[in-house]
Amino acid sequence: MMPRRILFVVIGVFLAAGPLGAVARAAETDPIVFNVNSVLSDETRQALPIESVRLDLIRYYSSDNAQPLFVGSEQATERGRALITRMLDAEYDGLDPESYPIEFLEDLDVEAETASPERLAEIEVWFAAHFLKLAADIKVGRVLPRMVYPDLYMPRKAIDGDNVLRALPQFPDLYGFLEAWDPLNIEYDNLRNSLVTYIEIRNEGGWGTIDPGPDVALGDSDPRIEALRARLDTEYGFEAPYGDEPDVLDPELEKRLRAFQLHHDVPITGMLDKPTLLALNVPVERRIEQIMLSMERLRWMPEEVADRVLIANKGDGILRLLSPDGTSREWRILPNCPRDNLAIVAGNMRSMTLNPRWDVPFEYFVTQLYPELTRDPAIVEQQGYELLYQDTAMPLSALPWRQIPQSTLSKEKEKFRFRLKPGIQNPYGRYVYRLNEIDEAFLFDAPAESPPEFCDPRLPKGAIAVVDGLDLMKVLVTRRLGPDDYLERTLARRETLIVPDVDPMPVMIVFQSAWIDANGNVRFSKDPYLEDLRLTKALEGKVKS
Repeated sequence: MMPRRILFVVIGVFLAAGPLGAVARAAETDPIVFNVNSVLSDETRQALPIESVRLDLIRYYSSDNAQPLFVGSEQATERGRALITRMLDAEYDGLDPESYPIEFLEDLDVEAETASPERLAEIEVWFAAHFLKLAADIKVGRVLPRMVYPDLYMPRKAIDGDNVLRALPQFPDLYGFLEAWDPLNIEYDNLRNSLVTYIEIRNEGGWGTIDPGPDVALGDSDPRIEALRARLDTEYGFEAPYGDEPDVLDPELEKRLRAFQLHHDVPITGMLDKPTLLALNVPVERRIEQIMLSMERLRWMPEEVADRVLIANKGDGILRLLSPDGTSREWRILPNCPRDNLAIVAGNMRSMTLNPRWDVPFEYFVTQLYPELTRDPAIVEQQGYELLYQDTAMPLSALPWRQIPQSTLSKEKEKFRFRLKPGIQNPYGRYVYRLNEIDEAFLFDAPAESPPEFCDPRLPKGAIAVVDGLDLMKVLVTRRLGPDDYLERTLARRETLIVPDVDPMPVMIVFQSAWIDANGNVRFSKDPYLEDLRLTKALEGKVKS
């Protein structure tokens, strides 16, 4: 089987190629295509599934090389039936089979066996329209990202339906096309594979629940231990026979319990305690939902055409450096103001600054610095703040702040610019990494002793702190800057350095309550800020843009 990355390149060639010469002027000779154009040229408004892609259909079926894709030949008929089957199995793509008119298409498939060319044209249009719907759902997602995240900082993805239809007949069958069409994303592929496992568990009856009871530690016996063993076997597979005391939490079971706790965002105690019991009793349907929602968010992201990509997952608080072979590095992250940090971002690394200065927003200056300046400018200056008045640096004490009313400052705010020197007071810390054309979301420094949750009003809510992540700079710098300790010495001198020759690596900031760790295991997190619920409501049509 052709590797996924090569398939992606192949389909990209087809999509960029324009008119193809495999079928000579089929639009002039094929009666079905002729009638399709008659249907599409009718000024009467079509049904919504057709009307929404009407221009794409017109562009394809009016081209010289157009051919019926779903009716009129054995290969086309098989392609149409494969579409129905794929919709029936849409759950394995993280989609909802009930969102597709499967019975309607099945009826059309039967009708096509005896239909006239005119009716075949109508059937062709219906199949093509719903094929484009499925293709869009797989590639760019089922819901507009801005319906869920109004503060989204990336352009909306869309498919070119005309080119998609052109590329389809270049593959032996529909499955070959969709294999190439799936999002080119390592994380997406791994989640899709894990989804199959959990759907199979659900189809076989799930894993039930374990009764409440006292905490059970290593060496303790409890009548629920046998149920615990069965529960772990269901999710992870049978690993080892039980010992002579199947109701005792033995070392082997403790090891498996620790692995479960790691994978399900539970304190790793090796005990059957209350947090672990709650995680064990989460229904498999919820785990399936988490994986599907994570896949949906990844569909919004750009394709990973680079060899490496950085994914900052607000769900597990980890920044991962991914390569085609899997995760190669990890850093802990802290979203600024996590209860309000709804930014989903994708871009390329634009710049890295060591010892950055902080440009003070005017609102912060008026509400925080101005009152202090009216009392004692020297104190503000000692904190590291600098004033540029009409782009000219001057001491803070040079202006009579007590005599300047706030209304005057607001009228002439373009003349005043404040910035904060590098140092412990600077909200950026030791570095800031910025993305292309994105100002409200970026990566910045947080010390190793940072609390598990913080909210700095000086920074936008899309900012993401990387805990003790200075070495990320060494990963991203494409040219040696100096001796091995060059960055550390620059830090110590508190010199501002805009690092040249930055690798424009793709960066994704996303929330995932299900993800794949460095060992290839699916992991689940809690969702304290109800981001999954927000997306679920949007998918159900309860959230309006």
